[in-house]
Amino acid sequence: MNLISKYGMLEFKYGQPENGRTMFEGIVSSYPKRMDIWSIYMDMEVKYGGKENKAQARHLFERCLANEQIQKKPKKMKLVFQKYMEWEMAQGNKKAIEKLRGRVEEYLEKAFNKPEASDEDEDMME
Repeated sequence: MNLISKYGMLEFKYGQPENGRTMFEGIVSSYPKRMDIWSIYMDMEVKYGGKENKAQARHLFERCLANEQIQKKPKKMKLVFQKYMEWEMAQGNKKAIEKLRGRVEEYLEKAFNKPEASDEDEDMME
């Protein structure tokens, strides 16, 4: 897998981004939990994917955010939101930035505002 990701990176760097995408798509479909691979894929797409191909990069970020294995881990989500926010800021799309900020707040509320144990449950534990 490491060799395939290196080859995919080389494809992106040296003018064949579609071949690089194909390599990374195979890896992330086989290993959806591997945030390191998702991260490399996002970086390559942003850097070498081409400025005219904004939809491809946006779709990649959205797919990563929708991944259930990644949603379970706040650290992984933070990384994806960070990369996505940086990319949107570079694009200068203020509407998309505001929408993304709303999604971040929504995720944080959902992830960290879990219902606490009731008083009865605490009494049983003592």
